[in-house]
Amino acid sequence: MSGFVELVRGLRLEAAPAPLPHVVADDPAEEIAARFAGVAAGAVHAWELVAAIEAEGLTDGQIQQRYGRRDAFELGEELFARSHPEASRSRGHGAAVPKRVRARMHRTTRASAWGVPVPRSALRGVLFALPGLAFVLAAPPRGSIWCAGSALLFSWSWSQAVAHLGYTRLGRGDRVGAATAMARGGATGAALCLVVAVAFALPTGATAPAVGFAAGQALYFAAATALLVLGRERALAAALAPVALGSAWLLLARPTGLPGPPGPLGPVLVLLSLALTLRAGWRETGGAAPWTARGRAAGGAGAVERAGEWAGAVQAGAFGLAVAVLTLARVGPTTVALTLSMGGAEWFLARCRATTDLALGRAGAPREFHGLVLGALARCLGGYVLLVMTLAWLAEQVWPGAPGPGAPDLGALAAAIWSAQLLQSLGLLPRATTGVCAAAAALVGARAAGVAAATAQTTVSLVAAATLAAVAALAVTTATRHR
Repeated sequence: MSGFVELVRGLRLEAAPAPLPHVVADDPAEEIAARFAGVAAGAVHAWELVAAIEAEGLTDGQIQQRYGRRDAFELGEELFARSHPEASRSRGHGAAVPKRVRARMHRTTRASAWGVPVPRSALRGVLFALPGLAFVLAAPPRGSIWCAGSALLFSWSWSQAVAHLGYTRLGRGDRVGAATAMARGGATGAALCLVVAVAFALPTGATAPAVGFAAGQALYFAAATALLVLGRERALAAALAPVALGSAWLLLARPTGLPGPPGPLGPVLVLLSLALTLRAGWRETGGAAPWTARGRAAGGAGAVERAGEWAGAVQAGAFGLAVAVLTLARVGPTTVALTLSMGGAEWFLARCRATTDLALGRAGAPREFHGLVLGALARCLGGYVLLVMTLAWLAEQVWPGAPGPGAPDLGALAAAIWSAQLLQSLGLLPRATTGVCAAAAALVGARAAGVAAATAQTTVSLVAAATLAAVAALAVTTATRHR
């Protein structure tokens, strides 16, 4: 029902490098030149040295006091010029990158940590949309809108928080810790979701089947999140095959007048897919022994790292809840287009990050770098919005006159969500969360004030898209965000 973006793709924590040499010299710049000699020799652009200097924790104030240079950029340019004097002579002020450097940076075989195959993204998009077909085969019981709806919002938010923990631990190379987080987080979320469903069922008069439906949603979210985070998309696709086949039978039978699946068969197929998903999820996480002492000790993170993980998980959960509110404000057949496009969102996001990473070495001056990264941002954001609007238009042709947001409305909402996801990938989760939470709060406030659902969602989506896209554009033009 929602997309999970791998925010730390390819990140691995390596063993601590050998200590840098200590040099005593009259000019402090000689000392730092010796410390970064190895980095400078292999660098193809001064900004690689800037990133290395900042990674060492040197602030502009420290650089001014210790080395007498204005900032990391001035010091990096000087160190690069010392190591590559021929490049310094040929560059001038804002000149092009030397031919030797340009040839190296334009190699098409250069590996990128952000490379994502198109088939994998397409499969993930289908997997995000397939669970919606379960509502075609087995609709929620009557009178369960508050019970099932509250459980859906809670599960959506909780799954994003658990996914954040899993991806963070995978980024450290700790697959056992990630599996443990998935198992324990998923089980805890399912139990809490049941409490939420009962709490809403009592005052609204929802029946036991409604609570059971909500519990099934929570269990599916827990298992599917584990499979997606751990890269087991094919196992999830196999588990959802009964729902896909039953829905295809029903959707093809209706226009032709042929009989669809018998009444009891739909819920049976949904339960079968749920059971298969749970089985696949447990096979991926049960080996981590999450309930044993070994499982509890998994992760290997210190207290500070664990605190950072949980702080990020809370923010990711709030982000997921806000996106759910924005998406479910108006639901219709066209909403499937937004869910189906989540795989494309991941691909365009990875494409944008890979292109901006390459721009660091390809640019010969700050202005050229800004032009390259802003061009990549515009192409990827525009491509994703075009994909969403195309899918929404196709949905409108299949279900003409059906309620729900139109293609332009979905395009604006998609632009806001994608821009927020880009901020997440740049390590700016607090900004992304603040942006989408403010938009969700504005939408809820507008609806409480009596504004029509269509007007409220359209206005909020447009303002959020413009604001978040501007913040993202400012973030990507900061070179050190891509180190």
